[in-house]
Amino acid sequence: MSFVRNRRAGVLLGAGAVAAVALALAPATASASPADLVAPLLNSTCSFAQVDAALHDKSPALAQFLDQNPGYKAELKAKFDLSPAERQAELDQYLRDNPDAANQAAADPRAGGIAASIQQVADSCHNY
Repeated sequence: MSFVRNRRAGVLLGAGAVAAVALALAPATASASPADLVAPLLNSTCSFAQVDAALHDKSPALAQFLDQNPGYKAELKAKFDLSPAERQAELDQYLRDNPDAANQAAADPRAGGIAASIQQVADSCHNY
């Protein structure tokens, strides 16, 4: 059961990391911590349907990645059934349990581009 919970907790972080490869974002000079990277969506009060619509509009490559990986999409949807505080608590636990994943995400030169895409989605999701 904890494996499933850890896998779910890591989906925001994991989807961002895998999506970075899929998106082939141009390198950014700034790095971000995993928590900073996904904070706009962790703290969002948007529904998953709103986030999904915003993804399709603002970050079509990430939306396509999720559409082609229904397991990841279902796990991300499950995150939006939780409150922002619960999402944050799960991410915090995931990062404590997986410090290497946190370090890799922080060092990824594409973090700035991913963070910008996530911020655009979070900023616009209430419009959908």
